[in-house]
Amino acid sequence: MFTRRTASDLLAHFAAGAPMAALAGHLGFSARPLPLDESLAHSLGIPWAGSPPLLMLGEGARRALLMAAPPREPLRPFVAKIAQRLATQSPHQLWFLMVARAGGGEGAIAAWHADGARVRVSALLFDSARVLESDIETLLALQAAAGGQDTLSHARWCEIMGRDALSHRFYRALERAILALGEGARGSAPSEARRELALLTASRLLFLSFLQARGWLDGDADFLVRHFDAALVKGGDTHRRFLEPLFFGTLNTPVSRRAAAARMFGRVPFLNGGLFARSAVEARYRTVRFRDDEVGALFDDVLTRYRFTAREEQREWSEAAIDPEMLGRAFESLMASRERRDSGAYHTPQDLVARVSDAALERDVLGHRTIPRSVPLGRVGGCSHRKLVPLLLWKTRYDL
Repeated sequence: MFTRRTASDLLAHFAAGAPMAALAGHLGFSARPLPLDESLAHSLGIPWAGSPPLLMLGEGARRALLMAAPPREPLRPFVAKIAQRLATQSPHQLWFLMVARAGGGEGAIAAWHADGARVRVSALLFDSARVLESDIETLLALQAAAGGQDTLSHARWCEIMGRDALSHRFYRALERAILALGEGARGSAPSEARRELALLTASRLLFLSFLQARGWLDGDADFLVRHFDAALVKGGDTHRRFLEPLFFGTLNTPVSRRAAAARMFGRVPFLNGGLFARSAVEARYRTVRFRDDEVGALFDDVLTRYRFTAREEQREWSEAAIDPEMLGRAFESLMASRERRDSGAYHTPQDLVARVSDAALERDVLGHRTIPRSVPLGRVGGCSHRKLVPLLLWKTRYDL
């Protein structure tokens, strides 16, 4: 029987060889892996590094490729590269790719479908040392969809490892957590204010989860939950002991001006974008405090359950993780329509931002070797510099 414990153990011990083969066996592939000879690997465009890649046969056209990634090559582009090569060299097969970092640690499971020359990869990227509940749930869904006709099960795998399958569970869990956080708060405030305070607090913690995923919170992948647990050990009241000092004494304060208590959080950046400034509703209802039980539920059901990635979904890549675009959509749906109208908080999809930024850069910057002297520096081709600079930053961030 394929249980949660089985899935957790397989991901925790994920490595080239036996553990990957055992996992592939649970997904319907043959129990006996076949080493690829060097000439076949070369013809498929598969790099030959150390141990040979392994091939496992499945129902119909399904094939599983098990291999190790080079030590220093980032896993995401490596998986995308292998997928593109297999789709080009062996398009008639339904490939399932399993990649482990040599020496342990990172792992990836991927499938894809091709539309002509364009390949769209769906993938689960995980850390064997920190297997999350969402990773386990994704693997359980893959195993449940393993039976049946090969093309249908392969399409289902692509769907399961895509972002949309995860987003529905995430939205429901987030909505429940925010509702409970507001309803359980101590202090005098109307229900609408409680909900706004809960939404603001959750948005801050989710934003910090993306920073944590990048290693920007003292280089600690468990920074938030570690400090939350430490506040519980000291007697609870985590809103006062943990959230307020982090939000208002640390993140909204330049490092050189932080008090000794704020410096105890370690290497935490100064964020001056306004998210960590006290809002009008916080200033008005200062006595409102969130209870430890509801804050803990937000951690258990959302913050520590799902994997966060700072890379947004692209046309060629969809990942079983929470990305910034999903967060934008979630909070737009959770805000009341009046709040969205009054604050102008409407989510702009990444694909639309990409098209707008591409058009602006091509017309206003890349189309000119130099800016004409007759055009004021404040405006380039009708696009103000205050709008153009964020577009340039966006392109720099996502196209590298």
